[in-house]
Amino acid sequence: MRSLALFLALGLALAAEFAAFTVEPAGDQVVDLTTGVTTLPSGGRLVDAERGLVLVADFIEYKEGAFVRAKKARLDQGKVHFEAGALDYRVAAGRVRLTGGVAFSAPFLKGLKADAGRLDLKARVAVLTGHVASQDPAFTARTLVADTRTGEVLLLGDFAYRDPGLGIELTGKGKDARLYLKLAEGKEPEVRTAVPPEVLRRLTAFLKE
Repeated sequence: MRSLALFLALGLALAAEFAAFTVEPAGDQVVDLTTGVTTLPSGGRLVDAERGLVLVADFIEYKEGAFVRAKKARLDQGKVHFEAGALDYRVAAGRVRLTGGVAFSAPFLKGLKADAGRLDLKARVAVLTGHVASQDPAFTARTLVADTRTGEVLLLGDFAYRDPGLGIELTGKGKDARLYLKLAEGKEPEVRTAVPPEVLRRLTAFLKE
C-alpha cells in the first residue's frame, strides 16, 4: 500500500551510486521504497558511465535499471549534446525520447532545433522530427536521421539545403524527398541527392522504432 511507502530526504552533498549510473542531486532526494522510484525535485546530475552519458536537469525521476525521466534537461554523450523540455530514458533498451522542443549540437553540426526526437544510445543514432532547422550547415527538413559517430545525415520529406559560400541551394518536396549529407568537423559537407543504398537501409530502419 502507498501508505507504507517510506520517504527519505537526503542532503545536497549526497551522491548515490548504482549499477548503471551515479546521481548527484542539486537538493533533496525523495525515495519511495514501495515503488523503487527516486525523485530529485530540484534536479541534479546523472552519469551513466557505461554509455558515456551525462544528464543535467531541473527535475529528475528515476528507477534503478528501469527509467530516467527529466525536465529542462541537457544530455551529453561525448561531444554530442542534446537539450529538451522533457526526456524519457529507458535504461535497458538504451533509448531516449525527447519532447517539448529539442536542440542538438555536435562538432560537425551546430544550432539544430526540432520539435521532438528520439535517440538510440547503443547505435548512437538520432531521429529528429517536426520543423527541423539547422544553422551550420544551413538546412530545414521534416525529419532528420543522424549517425552521430560517422556524421552521416539524412534529410527526409520536405527539405531545403543552402550553402551561401558555394551558391548551392537544394530543395525537395513530398514524403519521398531525401538528401544525404556526410559531415565532418572542419570539412566542407558532402551532399548527395542519391543516397547510398546501405546508408538508406541502415538509417531509415530507425524510423520504425
